[in-house]
Amino acid sequence: MRYVLPAVLIVLGLLSGTLGVLQKTLWAPSDTLVASAQLDDPGPVLVVEPGVLNLYGTPAELEVTAADAEQEITISRTTKENADAWVGASDVSRVTGMADEDALAVTTTKGGEGAPAEDAPAEGEEAPPEEQEADAEALATVPAPGSSDLWESTVSGTGSASLTFDEEAGRTAFVIGTDGEQPAAAEVSITWPADDSTPWALPLLIAGGVLIVGGGIMGFFAIRRTRSEAERRRSRQERRRKLAETGAAFAIVPVIALAGCAPEELPVAEPAPSSTTPAAAVTDAQLTEILSRISAEVSAADEKLDEKKLSARASGPFLAQREAAYEVKDKAGDKASLPPAVATDEVLVNHTSATDQWPRVTSAVTRDAESGTTQLLVLAQKDARADYTVWSQTALQPGTELPEVPDARAGAELLPPEQDGLRLAPEKVAEAYADVLGKGEESESAKTFTEDAFRKQVADNQKKQRDALEEGGAKIDFEYTGSTDELTAMATADGGAIVTGVIGTKTTITPDSTESTTGSLTLPSPAKEVTGEEKTSKKLEQTTELVMTWVVPSGEDDPITMVGMNEVYTGAKLV
Repeated sequence: MRYVLPAVLIVLGLLSGTLGVLQKTLWAPSDTLVASAQLDDPGPVLVVEPGVLNLYGTPAELEVTAADAEQEITISRTTKENADAWVGASDVSRVTGMADEDALAVTTTKGGEGAPAEDAPAEGEEAPPEEQEADAEALATVPAPGSSDLWESTVSGTGSASLTFDEEAGRTAFVIGTDGEQPAAAEVSITWPADDSTPWALPLLIAGGVLIVGGGIMGFFAIRRTRSEAERRRSRQERRRKLAETGAAFAIVPVIALAGCAPEELPVAEPAPSSTTPAAAVTDAQLTEILSRISAEVSAADEKLDEKKLSARASGPFLAQREAAYEVKDKAGDKASLPPAVATDEVLVNHTSATDQWPRVTSAVTRDAESGTTQLLVLAQKDARADYTVWSQTALQPGTELPEVPDARAGAELLPPEQDGLRLAPEKVAEAYADVLGKGEESESAKTFTEDAFRKQVADNQKKQRDALEEGGAKIDFEYTGSTDELTAMATADGGAIVTGVIGTKTTITPDSTESTTGSLTLPSPAKEVTGEEKTSKKLEQTTELVMTWVVPSGEDDPITMVGMNEVYTGAKLV
């Protein structure tokens, strides 16, 4: 029996060492956690809700697979609010969290079941009329999600797509889809990094080694024992007692190791709470991508003088100016020119608005590398699914210094036309400046604006044309009309505003006329090509449209400064 304890120790050492080796090999935990879901009928859109990619540690990898291996599938990043607005009442599936240790929880809503509830009408307002029941077929399709201007970024792939997310959850959601008609995806999976440490492996290996060495030493000395039988019996009893205690202690080890493998409570997504203030409409990266798309489409329309193609990316004064310029260019050819191309080579300032409503308006200061000109572009988006369009384009005057604008991450306030606290309300600026152009220093608004090169140029040209025509007995009249409703106004950091508005101009040349004779006019280009006449005894009316940008200070003391303009010849007729 003298060899029992050494044998037991060696066996226990081997078992302990084996457990340690197994924990490092066959029983080693994975270095990743993977959860997935098969999607049978997800609808045309799949949304991964905020916080889902942060259920475990980051970076997390989101991967989606299309039902058709040849189908392009996209993952687009945006805010939850934008995602919900874009989805609207359409059929949609949403990944909301974990259904099991390796399965994602997915909910599917059909026919507007999950659409955000509309706000109740304010006191005194009439409730909107009841709408007809939604068309189920229409709700089952959406525009191709990947092409929307609403997204901050998009990744795509053929058959599958993936992205890595290593940020705080915030309000970030992901919109997934194919062509807007086919199922959004056949499978979605998320992979997180996992803790693959094995804290018991090393202690088990050390304990196993100690037990084996100890058992060996004890066995060696047992062979050499020459003590009496009584002493051997007492020693044997002592060894049995120690054996019982040691065996019980090490029997706990596997139990502890296995106890660590008990299933954990499933985590719950914890996105940031929704903000009480509107967020910025576009990020810097998003703006750059939007402007790149706009530039390409407007350039293609300019090349073919294609008004239909132009309307996809143009609205407001920008659309009106270019449509008129297309008509003049079509008749006058090389005698007429188009407005400048949309400058997108460099975004100098992202003066985006802070809003959670539609229509949306945002602006940017951009530079054209070839000409070196700087433009202020105002962009508009009529609803969540619509593309941004250029609402206005003005070339900033040389030496212009714009006031500081709010940080693009927070956005600037979009001001109403009647905003008070400014030198002039935005709705009155274009009208007042038009009066200055028409009357010069005699205008009551002359002191409201700083002197600028354009005002001086207009005054000089008026005088030259009057003097030249009067020598031939003809006369010329100038008319400037400022619009009170075509405008945008965005707040600056100092409490002022950047206002963009429209002024229409009309010049009327009347030939020399007496009771017995009527003089004639020789028409200049492009009026000659537009009217189809070289000479006329009728009045000649020519029109241009001015889109102008002003910096309007707060208070009543400082004058308004005109900082940008774009003048386009819009037509001519004989009357």
